[in-house]
Amino acid sequence: MGRFILCASRVAKKPYVFPVSDTKLYSIEELCFYIYNNIYEVSADSFDETLVNWLREEIGLNVIADKLQNLISIHGSLRDIVVTILCGCDYYSEAEIKALVVVMSEIESLSRNGRKKKQADAYLKYGKYVPAKRCYDTILSGGQMVGLSDTEKGDLLHNRSIACFYMGEYREACMGFKKAFEYNKNEESRRHHLLALLINNDQGTFDIEVANYGLSDEDAQALVAEMSEAYMQANESEKFKEAEKYLLYAGKEEAEKYAAGMIEEWKRQIRYGYS
Repeated sequence: MGRFILCASRVAKKPYVFPVSDTKLYSIEELCFYIYNNIYEVSADSFDETLVNWLREEIGLNVIADKLQNLISIHGSLRDIVVTILCGCDYYSEAEIKALVVVMSEIESLSRNGRKKKQADAYLKYGKYVPAKRCYDTILSGGQMVGLSDTEKGDLLHNRSIACFYMGEYREACMGFKKAFEYNKNEESRRHHLLALLINNDQGTFDIEVANYGLSDEDAQALVAEMSEAYMQANESEKFKEAEKYLLYAGKEEAEKYAAGMIEEWKRQIRYGYS
């Protein structure tokens, strides 16, 4: 969790893994702390039977588990679910819980798109790119964009393109960043567009777009230098060195085991995204 949390209740042997962030929690106090400090990344859909079973089997909080199970079955509000959990221990005072209720009321008053964007941004933050892209697509599809400002449309397209980029969909990311800049006029979207072209080894289009954007040769060279530096840093990263070590020194069985582990992680991410 990144800090000490005083636990007065039972500590679980098997942690509860919170959706989206994959944070491991071992007690009701840790669960309360996580929810309280990440309320903008939590939705009613974050709570399911997995949590109910963990509360029963791992930390013996049957009363809270029963209440939570009932709220889930009737599709209770985020506010009711969170208050039920926070009242399961004395980690937060009544005043602190009331303050959080005000925040949750503000979240519930957001438009459907507003809540969906918060969910998408949370997925993106924690590297869940498939569900992030899906959420952004929901907002950007059909009549959902009605009422959004050009800046809001551009920012949504920008974030969607980041998800595409990390999924290896470089060409789609390039087009998305370009479209984002047309809407939001944000230099960061333009920069991402040009860098994505370089990563996609599309030097010809890069040169054309640099001219279209009216950038100087110095600006273009700065982007090329930035990309070269990024490649150098990537080659020095721990993950790259680990993969390189296995390729150079590991026996066939070890290398296959390492590759299988990577594939399983990709499968897990894909299953998470499409479940």
